[in-house]
Amino acid sequence: MEASRSGPVTELCSKILKRTDVRVRLSFPTATMREHFKLDRGTRSLDFQARDRHSKVWTFRLCTRKNDGHPKPVLTKGWLDFVKRRGLKVGDKVIFVVHGNLDQLGIQVQRNIKLLGHEHWANL
Repeated sequence: MEASRSGPVTELCSKILKRTDVRVRLSFPTATMREHFKLDRGTRSLDFQARDRHSKVWTFRLCTRKNDGHPKPVLTKGWLDFVKRRGLKVGDKVIFVVHGNLDQLGIQVQRNIKLLGHEHWANL
């Protein structure tokens, strides 16, 4: 990850998008949710914002199942609009990052491009 004007960038999680991720909702890593998103007791959803590389702020809703043993977090509200407007496809990668002193969440997207027989991740 590269440094930004507000300090270093730390990756929270990344995921290569699958069919369900681009058509319905994004399955979100449980460990990342538990470590970085604190849901109040009895609450199953949380809205948060992330800024993309074009400085656009996106609002997403993180939801979990009722079953506390395996919450299976997903991004719902705002996610499909993000997918559509950014032209994301199956096989693209989404990366959630924290800028600087852990107070600004960012979202990055990359596409795997084959060039001269080698694969490269290009920022979208």
